[in-house]
Amino acid sequence: YFTPPFPSLYWPINNEKYSLAYLYYIPDIWWFTAAWTMIFFSGFYAISAMIAIVSHRRTFDLYKVSWVLFYLFVGVLHGFVSGTVIGFLIGVMYRAGLFGMSTWIPLCVAVVQVLLVVISTHSSFSMTI
Repeated sequence: YFTPPFPSLYWPINNEKYSLAYLYYIPDIWWFTAAWTMIFFSGFYAISAMIAIVSHRRTFDLYKVSWVLFYLFVGVLHGFVSGTVIGFLIGVMYRAGLFGMSTWIPLCVAVVQVLLVVISTHSSFSMTI
């Protein structure tokens, strides 16, 4: 067994061109999950920073660029922490069942984590004046 290179996404249905890519060991599952989660979270936080800058546009300052970098740092840190927790959790579950994990699973888990953050940012009550 060798660990497939990072994205290693393949189409599993009617696939003759590419070989199957499975993850069997917990460090491999952790790395794929954490990497995908950091990629998606940094993108989500960068878009959030851009929306915040555009909504508060008065002048363009270098100060606002530092906010984008700060948001990116927080997004990567948030992605690493949540990717680590979920990566080890699903790694242990797959290892306990002696299953091989498709390389699509960490990508799907990262998308679900970002959607969970998006849903949790919505306020359940409106503040009307």
